[in-house]
Amino acid sequence: MKKILDKPFRLMAIIGCVYILTMLFLNYFTGFSYEQSIMPFSSLVSYLAYGIALVMFILTFFMHRNHLFYYIGLEVLVFSNLYTGRIYTALFVSSILMVILLFENRISSRLRVIIYLAIEIIKLALVIPYGAKSFFEYVGITLFSVCTIGCLNLLFRHAYDKKESGAVSLDDYKLSDRQKDCIKEIVLNNTTIKALAINHNVSESAIKKDLAHIYSVLGITGKADLKALFIGYKF
Repeated sequence: MKKILDKPFRLMAIIGCVYILTMLFLNYFTGFSYEQSIMPFSSLVSYLAYGIALVMFILTFFMHRNHLFYYIGLEVLVFSNLYTGRIYTALFVSSILMVILLFENRISSRLRVIIYLAIEIIKLALVIPYGAKSFFEYVGITLFSVCTIGCLNLLFRHAYDKKESGAVSLDDYKLSDRQKDCIKEIVLNNTTIKALAINHNVSESAIKKDLAHIYSVLGITGKADLKALFIGYKF
């Protein structure tokens, strides 16, 4: 089990295969994946997409270093869900794909950005037959997801870059014992400002000043950055 957990794409491939087999079972007995479709050959498209995705996930399991198979499997599922009218499922799978692409820094060149945008334009075309409401809803949620996921990626990448560069060591900064304790409590227990003030017998404004000083010294912007910066830190 540990060998599988050490290779996350193998674990994701297993989860993907379980999902595909479950959906094939539902399709066979209920027509679940194409019941909302207004497009021709929806049943055929649905089964074909699940078959391709299953093959891609199996290839991912055996060739877990080549993540392209996993990306193809997810994109096939997105296109299939859009074609058969399952817009929200398609958005969910697209969000998963975006998270992985950004965390692996796969959209780092102009060519890849162009390819990604071209694929997204094709997806938009598949939504058009389902009406203006579905189209604009898909566009709005997609933009919101991309911006949110992109900002989260930047936030954590900034924090990890500082951590990997060896910049994170409380002994390297002029912090008071109370400020160090605040960092520890926030990272380990997600302690609130009010609770910190009670624990240290000071006002909430004093704690807020401490936190502002901590963020300034460490070059971060808030609690989320602080937690990411000190993941695995031995206090």
